[in-house]
Amino acid sequence: MNALTRVSWTVWALVPVVAIAVHFDAGQHMMARDIAADMLATAQDQQTLAIEKQDAAYAAHLQTIEARAATFLPDADASAQQRLDEALAAEVEAYEAASVQWASTADAFKAVEEQLGTDNEAVLGEVQWAKARARVRAGDVWDGANDLEELLAKAQQSDAPGSAALAKAAREELAAACYFGARLLRLEGKPASDWRPQAIRARQHFRYLAEDAARSCCDTTEVRALEDNVERAINLELMDYSELEGQPLPKQSPRQARGNCKSCSNCNNVSQKPPKRKDGRGAGGAAPIGPGW
Repeated sequence: MNALTRVSWTVWALVPVVAIAVHFDAGQHMMARDIAADMLATAQDQQTLAIEKQDAAYAAHLQTIEARAATFLPDADASAQQRLDEALAAEVEAYEAASVQWASTADAFKAVEEQLGTDNEAVLGEVQWAKARARVRAGDVWDGANDLEELLAKAQQSDAPGSAALAKAAREELAAACYFGARLLRLEGKPASDWRPQAIRARQHFRYLAEDAARSCCDTTEVRALEDNVERAINLELMDYSELEGQPLPKQSPRQARGNCKSCSNCNNVSQKPPKRKDGRGAGGAAPIGPGW
């Protein structure tokens, strides 16, 4: 047997060893990534469907508001009340469908998170952000807000590429979640000791985002949108209940917030001192604008 033949046999003898090593190490790692990629695609499809159902729920919400306004017209009769009842029933059904779909979306992203592990921090952070946002929109506002707060803290401490953008995105959604939750608590008639800390928390996050954008961004439209969100949070604290009741919910808000706001971290660490001024600019409109909405 010549030298070349001996080398060839040695190589072929090593093939099973290499195959086993690939299967139990790099091969399994690649397989896990492929599975995670397929699961991520499924989660994104779930998210797309949830967004469509949220849009439908918001459209039903606006129809309810229109039907309610019609009952106050001088010529309103029993048929106006019937149309309101029908619109309200359709709204409740639409928001419930959206909530169920957002919950399924959150579960799908959670499964991706578990499959990914900690190998890819950038992708993992985006998945955790999407999961937390879905939880908020499903109505699990406080649990979702806690997830976003943890993600924000983690991103702020990281030097990994994309961590700054992730921190900003987490803060935007956290501010929106606090605003949604505070507003829903007010509409439920909860005492100020429940909703005001969340309203102040939303205002503080929106103000941070607005000031940061003013320092680092030349896009005046984005800065103005964030400043509008600050003013909406202020008005939420100061407006009468009757004023609040007549305004549409934010487009991305759930209709109800499940759970207890007291479980939301740092609630008791926010000052409850109300602001000294009231600025109504940007408070109206059916769909608040700017990041996080």
